[in-house]
Amino acid sequence: MPLSSTASRTDVGRQRAHNEDALLVLEELGLLAVADGMGGLEHGEVASATAISTVSAAESALTEIIQAVEDAPTQKHRANLGSALEQLSDIASSRIQQVLQGANSGTTLVLGVIAGGHVLIANTGDSRAYLYRSGTVRCLTDDHTVAAARFRAGLLTKEEHDASPYQHMLYQALGTQGEVNPDLFDEPLANGDIVLLCSDGLTGPVDEDELAAIIGRHDDLEELAGALIDAANEGGGPDNITVVLTKHEGGPSAEDIDRDRATLANTPATEPLEGIDLRLIRHYLDHATVAAGDTTDFDQGLHIVLSGSLRRGDDVAGPGVAVGLNAFSNLVPETGWEATEDSSVLMLSREAYDALERRRPKTAARLLRGLLGVATAT
Repeated sequence: MPLSSTASRTDVGRQRAHNEDALLVLEELGLLAVADGMGGLEHGEVASATAISTVSAAESALTEIIQAVEDAPTQKHRANLGSALEQLSDIASSRIQQVLQGANSGTTLVLGVIAGGHVLIANTGDSRAYLYRSGTVRCLTDDHTVAAARFRAGLLTKEEHDASPYQHMLYQALGTQGEVNPDLFDEPLANGDIVLLCSDGLTGPVDEDELAAIIGRHDDLEELAGALIDAANEGGGPDNITVVLTKHEGGPSAEDIDRDRATLANTPATEPLEGIDLRLIRHYLDHATVAAGDTTDFDQGLHIVLSGSLRRGDDVAGPGVAVGLNAFSNLVPETGWEATEDSSVLMLSREAYDALERRRPKTAARLLRGLLGVATAT
């Protein structure tokens, strides 16, 4: 969707001779991107510029895919967009290899598309995407560094991670391999949310508490971009600093979005999932509403009630309850569920689960364990 409010800025920092970061804002398309050429390697600025030019060149090809999400943000349309961003990352990676002709270089790439009330993030490397809502900042991405991987696996404490010599060693970057495997994160947006994409020149010197405080002090995005650059430089400016910002207008309230997010995280079906799993599976879920008095048949898969209440005979399903397990496991519809009040649900179809299993088998296995627990408890 066209972005009504954006700002972007890049700065060399205080300890580098030149700027290897690059950025892109396509307001009409709702697309944002930040690339950080790998420091210490040859031609990092060429790698990042090539990644960004590859994304920019795909504007016309992406328009129809993004418009489909804007018109109907179903899981199918969002999955098509996610696939397009994955392919675009692969194309950019191969293009960098062609341009640099074997030179030892590469770049991160974090892509963000805002459409249909969602932000879809495709991330490779350790540039990041953040969401600011109601005074707090939440990181939407995970760094592809050796230290971060060990921290996520429970092999390092936070203090050990921060002191690790592998904190900036990437195990995945564009240009260092032909095909890459970007993470896809898909978040519904609330009215007033601010999305921030940035290179690690910002997140190194400025922690999340300070990020939240700075964002909260600035209503104007241009002033905010400058304040973030200044804060990174005041923190020593050890690397190039790039920020891209947009503010989301319209949509549900922050309270409603946060309530639904908490319900999904706390339902028994998702209990085995880890933090990153909950962010990854959102891309595979559809959202639906059922008006009070309406009857719905759960014939497409698993449904998790987010709000409201559904009844079928003596069975009542309130927030956090999963229904439709028969439809999900045996493809046998569960008919006759009536909404006793306006209700909202998330739906996971078998087709979407199969896609999750192919793309993220560990996440799919943990979700299946949760579903089996629900099934055996009923």
